[in-house]
Amino acid sequence: MTSHDEPRADELLTSWHARQRRSRRGRTLPEPKAVRNRKGDWRHPDIHPTKAWLRATAESLDVPAIRLVQHSLAKQYPALPLDFLVWQHPPCPTEYAGLTPAPRLGVSWCSRCLAEDFATGQPAHIRHQWVMAASGFCHRHRWPLEDRCNACGSQKWRFAAPARGPLRMICGSCWQPLERAAAPTLDAEKDIRACWDQMIAFEQQLINAIKGRMPDQFRFNFTSASQLLNEVRDVCNLLTRGPLTDDYWVCKTRNIALNDFVCDAMTPGYVGRQFYSIEAVNPLTTASPVLRRCLLAAACGIIDPNPRISTALFGSEAPPAIEIFVAGVDHSVVDHFLAATGRWSPPFIQEIQTARQCRARRATLGRLKANVSALNRVFAEVQV
Repeated sequence: MTSHDEPRADELLTSWHARQRRSRRGRTLPEPKAVRNRKGDWRHPDIHPTKAWLRATAESLDVPAIRLVQHSLAKQYPALPLDFLVWQHPPCPTEYAGLTPAPRLGVSWCSRCLAEDFATGQPAHIRHQWVMAASGFCHRHRWPLEDRCNACGSQKWRFAAPARGPLRMICGSCWQPLERAAAPTLDAEKDIRACWDQMIAFEQQLINAIKGRMPDQFRFNFTSASQLLNEVRDVCNLLTRGPLTDDYWVCKTRNIALNDFVCDAMTPGYVGRQFYSIEAVNPLTTASPVLRRCLLAAACGIIDPNPRISTALFGSEAPPAIEIFVAGVDHSVVDHFLAATGRWSPPFIQEIQTARQCRARRATLGRLKANVSALNRVFAEVQV
C-alpha cells in the first residue's frame, strides 16, 4: 500500500472513493451512500460512514478502517451542526423520506487549489472546507470559492483522467478544466483584498467554533462557540426573510434586508444583484458561494464589535451595519431571540439594544426637526 491509496489530510471520503474508482475501472468498489439508521436519522458517508461500508471499503482497497474514520467530518469537526454544511439535497425528516432524494453535499472549489494540484502533479480532490457553510473563501489562498465553470457557467463537474498528468476536475458541459480563475475576480483582486482578509478572519473564527473551540475573546467577549454560531445562523435567517406583506412569489426579491448589505467586494463580476428570500433556519446551507459570501459579510459587519470591520466591508459613508440590520428586520423575531436564555452572547445583545436606542433617538430628532421646520413655515406665513 502506498500513501497515494489513502485519503489526503483534508479530503472528503467520497472524493477519495471517486478517485479510487477512476484508477480501478475494472474493479467493483462498494458505493458510498447516505442511509437511514434505526432512528430514522441519515448517515452520510462523509459525515458518519456506516460500519458496513467502512469494513467493505477497507477490505477492497487495503486501507485500515480506522484511517477512513479519521477523515470523516464528524471526527474532524466534533461539534459540527448539520446546518453549517452546504447541501445540494438537505437531509429531510422521516415523514418526507419518500418524497425527496437522499441527502447530498453541495461542493464549491478553489480554482487556485486545483491549479496548484495540477502544477505539482497531485490529483484533484475535494477539501473539507469546500463543503462548509461557514466558508466563502479558500483560507489557504485567500481566494473566493466557486461552484460553476468560468467558461460556460455550468454547475456540472466531474473527475477526469487526462492522457498525461494527474486527475483533474473538469466542467461536465464544456469539458474545460476548473482551475481557470474568473477574469473579474483577477481584475478586482488588488483593490478588494483587504475586505477579503477581514472576511477570512471571521470565517476562521466560525470554523474554530464548529470544531468546538472558544472564539477569540478579544473580539467576541463572553461569547461561546455555540453562541457565535447561533448569532450567525439567526442573522442570516433574518436577513433573507421576505417582508411580512410579501404574499406572492414574484415579490420574493423585493426589499429583503440582505440587499442593504451587498458588498461589491464579495461579488466581483456580478451586476444588478438581487437576492431571493430563503425559507430556512440557516440559509447558508443551500446558498451559492456568492450569496454565502454576502450573508457572511453582512453577519461579520453586524456581529463583530469593531466598527472598522463594517467600514472596510461597506464603506465609510455607510451607516453601521448593525443599525441597518435593526431597522430592516422583523422586530418581533429579534425580540424572540433576545428573550431566549443563552442563545446570543451578552455583548451582542447589548449591541442590538444600543443600535435600537440610537435609531429611536434619530427618529425622535427627525420628528423634532420636522416640527420646527413646520412651525417656521407657519410663522413665516403669518408675518406675510
